[in-house]
Amino acid sequence: MNNRFLLITILLFVAFFAWPKAYMASNGIDRLMHSPVAPMTGRKSEANFYSMLNNSGREYRGWIRDGRNYLARREYEQAIWAFRKAVKLQPAAEEARFLLAWTYEKRGLEGLPGDSTDWDALAIKEYTAAIELADHLPARFNLALLHRRNDRFSEARLQLEHILLVDNRSALARKARTELSALFAQDMRPRSISTVFRDSSHE
Repeated sequence: MNNRFLLITILLFVAFFAWPKAYMASNGIDRLMHSPVAPMTGRKSEANFYSMLNNSGREYRGWIRDGRNYLARREYEQAIWAFRKAVKLQPAAEEARFLLAWTYEKRGLEGLPGDSTDWDALAIKEYTAAIELADHLPARFNLALLHRRNDRFSEARLQLEHILLVDNRSALARKARTELSALFAQDMRPRSISTVFRDSSHE
């Protein structure tokens, strides 16, 4: 009798405590099975994004190569398009920004009739980005030449002096020293004869 009572008590005890645990576990599974699923719309773009991350290095080099080829053939519009693609893939790549700025300059110097785009402003923006990203010295040099061409002598001087301060013995430094000397000579030259006469008439 005592054994039967003990057996019944054990069975009731197991059934009482095991059933809530089983219920709780089943509720957890049920919640997982019925949790909201991410919508399928937009998942393709997500996959493309991760694919772009994985292949961005290869695609970036391809666009840079294509842009250089277009640039060598003086096909500036196509080169701009290729370098913009490279910048979009790797926004922090100073090489792509430098090449894009250089191509903007070349495109602006073509002087096509009816073209109202401020190519110099676009070039300055990309040169500045390359400088801010990695203190890109060729970008500083080209930016100095661009400023000098537009008679912004103090801005050009700052860029050239920075190059000489950072790297005083390279080929680029020699070019910077030559440009700086020419810049001083150009800056000291009178703007025009009329300006000199006008200034002297006020004395």
